[in-house]
Amino acid sequence: MRRSGTVILLAIALIAWGFATLAHADTTADITALEHKFANSSSADEALSYMSDDVTLYDISTPLEFAGQKAVRADFEGAFENIKNPKVDFISLHVIPAGKLAVAYSIQHMTATDKAGKPVDFTFRVTDVWRKEKDGWKLAHGHISFPVDMASGKADMRSK
Repeated sequence: MRRSGTVILLAIALIAWGFATLAHADTTADITALEHKFANSSSADEALSYMSDDVTLYDISTPLEFAGQKAVRADFEGAFENIKNPKVDFISLHVIPAGKLAVAYSIQHMTATDKAGKPVDFTFRVTDVWRKEKDGWKLAHGHISFPVDMASGKADMRSK
């Protein structure tokens, strides 16, 4: 009797582990798809549709922090006014699922044209925290950065 109880508990544990593994795989796929859609948004409205109401963004532009959708909207509207035809490719993307939160970190390469028609071309780092909300996964925090050449103090926008 004791042995069959142990076998049943082991079977339950293995089934639970299997479901957890499937949930992690689903979350990873969901966040990967969202990262690609978000990165290739064509307007501030589209980008904001992926964000939580209380989103906080550390963008490449000043100020240090954009807190809430109103502040992020102003930042993104300025960006979309200044660049045309943005295209983002992922050099690398990693997703760490953790229940109702997931972290995605990536290196991305963007090309576009500026208002004057000059090409824009840079590579940057992104760390995003996604939170599972009633209506799906939403971006709760994003951090975008460039490596800095410590000798010159300038951002290295073409780092590979």
